[in-house]
Amino acid sequence: MAILTFLTQTIFDHGAISQLGEVLRQQGIARPLICTDRGLTDLGMVADLRATLGNEIAVTVFDETPENPTEAAVLKAAERYREAGCDGIIAFGGGSSIDLAKTAALAVTHEGALMDYTATGAKAGRIGPVAPLVVVPTTSGTGSEVSAGAVIIMDNGAKLIFRHPHLTSRTSICDPDLTLGLPPRLTAATGMDAVSHCVEALLSPRVNPPAEAVACDGLERSIRDGALLRAYKDGSDKNARWNMMMASTEGARCIP
Repeated sequence: MAILTFLTQTIFDHGAISQLGEVLRQQGIARPLICTDRGLTDLGMVADLRATLGNEIAVTVFDETPENPTEAAVLKAAERYREAGCDGIIAFGGGSSIDLAKTAALAVTHEGALMDYTATGAKAGRIGPVAPLVVVPTTSGTGSEVSAGAVIIMDNGAKLIFRHPHLTSRTSICDPDLTLGLPPRLTAATGMDAVSHCVEALLSPRVNPPAEAVACDGLERSIRDGALLRAYKDGSDKNARWNMMMASTEGARCIP
């Protein structure tokens, strides 16, 4: 039996970040928590993001996302959300910031231990609606902006998965310009992540022709047309960055 599921609304193009304020208004978000990392703050990208929102949006920033998101960091972000009276979350960064934001959106709306809501936990199937979530990726690889899962290192050291359709962002804003200048090493690592997701979909025994078609398009853009290699060699190649961000999004959309 084939089960075909495609969820998130995605706004995609150079300059798409200019739509963030309107998306927040549409979602009824006036006091967002930005979940990001210190590196993007230091680069000035968080300040640039805030500048697009205008004075009517009251922003709180949590930029303490670790390289691999942890339960402790999630709970700290959730505490910041409650203290500031936030009404939604903007995930801004790579897969780590996005996964932390998804899990924080769960933490502020569900009672009990986070462990219970992991994929193997006692309440895995009882995840309800989470805090409104808008995702803005700054890398092209994990595809977390359109996936229904998050990976967190729990306090006991286990690296566990949270997975439910409610963890999918309401809207993702994919602006390839945010990846311009990404270092070659990170471009290669994240790019191969996107490629591997597309390959997984093609090799899966599950029957899902639409997913296979999406996977083929992602591989064509990244490998056959050479976008990954071009982005690696020239971080300012806007066409290559566009195609790699599309391949990344497609890679997650087609995960079986």
